[in-house]
Amino acid sequence: MTYQIGIDSGGTHIVATAWDDSGNQLAQTTAGPGNILLDGPGTMRNLQRVIKHLAADLSDQHCTQILAGIAGVATTGNGASVAAQLEKDLGIPTAVINDAELALLNGLEGADGTLVIAGTGSITYGRQNGQFLRVGGWGQLLGDTGSAYQIFALAMKKALAAHDRGEGSPLITLCEALLEANSMPSAVRRFYQLDRAHLAAFAAKVAAAADDGNEAAQRVITESARALAQEVLVLLNRYAEPTPLKLALSGSVLVHNESFRHTLIETIRARYPIQARVVTTNNSRGVLFWHRWQEKEA
Repeated sequence: MTYQIGIDSGGTHIVATAWDDSGNQLAQTTAGPGNILLDGPGTMRNLQRVIKHLAADLSDQHCTQILAGIAGVATTGNGASVAAQLEKDLGIPTAVINDAELALLNGLEGADGTLVIAGTGSITYGRQNGQFLRVGGWGQLLGDTGSAYQIFALAMKKALAAHDRGEGSPLITLCEALLEANSMPSAVRRFYQLDRAHLAAFAAKVAAAADDGNEAAQRVITESARALAQEVLVLLNRYAEPTPLKLALSGSVLVHNESFRHTLIETIRARYPIQARVVTTNNSRGVLFWHRWQEKEA
C-alpha cells in the first residue's frame, strides 16, 4: 500500500499526517516550532523528525510524496532548497509551499477561491489561475481586522468612549471584569500589561455577552464582522472575471462565532453570491489536493 504525507509547519508546532490514496488518515504526529524564518536548523530537524516518525509507524507501506507548508518560507525564499534537502535526506519526492498556501489548498480542496482566517489575528488569501492574492494580516498594530484581538480591542475602545462621556455601558462592566480591574483607567493599564494572545482570548467572552443579549457587545461583533467582510470584498474585486465564488472560513472566530460568521457571509453576499464553507480540518490534509494545483499549472 502507498500513502502521502502532509505537513503543516507553523510557528508554535508542526503537525504531520499520513493519508492513504482514498483520503483516510493513517497516522499523525507533532513536533515543536516550525517557522523556518525564526529557526531554520530547528525547523529542519523537526520536519525530519515527524517524517521519520510516520515512516516508522507505516514501515510496511510506501510513501509516494510529501507536501510541507512551512511558516516563514515565503520570506526566506528557500522553499526549493528545503524541498531538495528533505528529498535527498529521506528519499521521498517532496514539495514545499508556505503555510498560508497550504491553508488555502486545504480550505478550498484545490479549487480557486478565497480563504479567510480569523483567529488571534486575521488575513484573507485568494487564488485564481495559479496567481495568489492577499489582503490584510499586517499584525495587531496595523491590521488583523475582525480578529479576536481586534474584537476585544474594539470592546475596550467603546467602553472607554462611554467612560469619557461620563456614561455607563455594559461594555465597561464587561471589560473591567475580564481585566480584573475596578475602573477603566485600571483596565487600560492591565490591557497594556497583557500579551496579544491573552487579550484575544477575551473575544469569546464578548461574543458570549452578545449571545446573552448585550446589545453593546452585539454591535462590537457586528462591526468587526463587517470590517473583515470589507477586506474580503477588496480581494474579490481584484479577481479577473469570472470571479471565483468559493469562500473557505477558518480560525476560531469564524468557526465558533455563529453571529460573526453570519454577518460576514451576508455582507459579502450583498455583492457576490459566494459559496461559503467552514474549515475545521488540519491543513496537513492539503496534500490530498496538491495534484489539482499541479494539473492547473501544467
